[in-house]
Amino acid sequence: MRLLQAGTALRLRAATHPRALVLLDDRGELRAGDLLGQVHLRTRRGAAPVRLADLPPQAPLREVLLTVLAGDGTLEPRSSGSTGTPRTLRRGPLSPAQLAQLLDLSRRIGLRPGRVVASLAPGVHGHGLLIALGALALRCPLVDLTHLPPRRRIELLQRTGPHLLTGLPVHLHDLLEAEGTWGGNRALRIPRVVSGSDVLSPALRADLARRFRARVHDVYGTTETGSLAVDGRPLAGVRIRAADGLLRARTPFTAGRELVTDRGTVDARGRVRVLGRADGAIASGGMIHHPAEVVRLLRAQRGVDAVVLRVVEDARLGARTVAEVTLDPSLSPEDAAALQADALSPAALRALVRDRLGTAAVPREVRFSSPGR
Repeated sequence: MRLLQAGTALRLRAATHPRALVLLDDRGELRAGDLLGQVHLRTRRGAAPVRLADLPPQAPLREVLLTVLAGDGTLEPRSSGSTGTPRTLRRGPLSPAQLAQLLDLSRRIGLRPGRVVASLAPGVHGHGLLIALGALALRCPLVDLTHLPPRRRIELLQRTGPHLLTGLPVHLHDLLEAEGTWGGNRALRIPRVVSGSDVLSPALRADLARRFRARVHDVYGTTETGSLAVDGRPLAGVRIRAADGLLRARTPFTAGRELVTDRGTVDARGRVRVLGRADGAIASGGMIHHPAEVVRLLRAQRGVDAVVLRVVEDARLGARTVAEVTLDPSLSPEDAAALQADALSPAALRALVRDRLGTAAVPREVRFSSPGR
């Protein structure tokens, strides 16, 4: 039997507890009755419904919740491209097997009814959408940190005292730095910290556990497959195997298909270890880009003979690239110097990559060399 559609089920849950606190953000408190009132107002207008795909990347979580509850029950989270070309995915009503997978996830990360949950993850993507809807379904007050400046994030965390905090590693890294700057003498105590959507380094995990005195969970998954494992252990209904160095997953969200997710291993105890992306792309701060596209773009510029892109570790983003550009050997020293000062300056090339391929693809550095030097 199919379950109720997401919007219908969540509206029914909110209607039974109209005074329940749903969300806290920089605009104040939002209670279930007020949220339902906004839903009814939007649906009565008769205009074309707003879809998740129409919202900007940093849409406030209250707008995400309103969009879901006012919709027709079809969810459209944005894919990061982990198992294919980035795109908007359509999700219908949850099946019992899908619900069991999500309930196992909530149990593993300590998401319980009534507990305050703070989110740094954008609500239009699978990670942020899942935590926002899960909090609403379990009547967990949701603290929206997604679009706040660092100082306001710390102030809101100090005021609300969440039991659980979730975000991408880059978000959690930035929050640690903000807490060091703006935390004052009020040390944050957050029992559970949940990282997802990108690789969590051992160093960052240790820092989070020490600073917040937290139990830190690393959730692995993709928008296409749903969450797959918590701290390396597969969730209920998830089947992961390693073949030829690639992880292959079959879950209640893949409609019986087995999808290649990443490069990795599965040990004798069934623990999953992710080693990198299967398609050669790079995740930088949770955003995906393909180095070959950057090389092609830079190589096409006048005066460029060759481009090599090296991947280097980055404490904040996990990985960044350095572009090593070799100039055309036929250029005179004067022409080469002029190009490097103008169209081929590091700033100009980084701006070109940003405009054409997005922020995630921008090299941290652009270095020049000439043949034989």
